[in-house]
Amino acid sequence: MTLYLLRHAEAVNVGENGITRDSDRPLTERGRRQAIRMGSVLQQLGVKFDVVLASPLERARETAGLVLQTLALRSKIRTVPSLQPHGTVDAMWAAICGAGGEHVLAVGHLPSIATLAGTLLGSHSEDAIWFHKATIAALHCENLPARHPRVRLEWMLAPALVKRLASHASTPSAASAR
Repeated sequence: MTLYLLRHAEAVNVGENGITRDSDRPLTERGRRQAIRMGSVLQQLGVKFDVVLASPLERARETAGLVLQTLALRSKIRTVPSLQPHGTVDAMWAAICGAGGEHVLAVGHLPSIATLAGTLLGSHSEDAIWFHKATIAALHCENLPARHPRVRLEWMLAPALVKRLASHASTPSAASAR
């Protein structure tokens, strides 16, 4: 299985635009652009998802939806409570393995998404791999659904690099230089 771990894009703060609960925070305009650019770069890479999982928090579901929309995929987003900020590694891993699929996207938050990535890669530190907002990591996972699968990091894209790749791909001079 290839597991894609994506941290949600930038969201408004509690108190802005009448938002009173953390769970209701939508993406900012910048966050929407981050998610759409991520979808564009994933499309250029030929990435597709069999299964899409997201935290029930608005910003994660919205990020997943914009990525899928940009990829023109009609996958249904499955809400997974363990992908919330303080979900446990065991609960997240059980949900991911139980979802089926060879290419799984899981959209979540810090610290849980970083803790999951670090644990799967053999670290006990939640800071082993840092996920800025709208960062994605592709992990190749073998020996599923073992509690301790064999996992390797295939690649990781931060939003600053995604922005550069997206703008490079849409530049006419870049296309003619190929």
